[in-house]
Amino acid sequence: MINTNLRRLKFLLIKLFRIKENAHNVSLGFTLGFLIHFIPSFGMGPILSTVGAKLFKGNPLAGFISGVALIWLFPFLFYLNVVVGETLFPYGIFPSAAGMPSHGLDAGIHLGAVFFMGMIINIILFGMVVYYIIYTIMRKYRLSFLTLIKNWDIKK
Repeated sequence: MINTNLRRLKFLLIKLFRIKENAHNVSLGFTLGFLIHFIPSFGMGPILSTVGAKLFKGNPLAGFISGVALIWLFPFLFYLNVVVGETLFPYGIFPSAAGMPSHGLDAGIHLGAVFFMGMIINIILFGMVVYYIIYTIMRKYRLSFLTLIKNWDIKK
């Protein structure tokens, strides 16, 4: 099973590095495809990443590749949204609704606000970092990475 997933990853990386487009469009598409995993998309991540990349004039194939290859990261990124939001906005910072009970509903509203704020912050930070990394790789090291990936020996 691990070898099957490694073969799929190798195939997707070869497809990514063989895209005949400028580094900006490829890295923009890849980044938008990655950032969709911070948002709960209910299984529509690869489709939304392709559409989002095309909408913002990135490469839709790169968006699809990152949407499919990084789908396993969604639970971690979901948890990261909550952790970042709770770190920056601890419980009690948002005022409770007037006349509402201060237990279950208040905690749910707080968790939703914390998740949303963490999601926005993570999208901005990770968007800049992932774009810069992919842009640098595509601009300077595309052929080196392609050669390295082609030489991976994955057994059946």
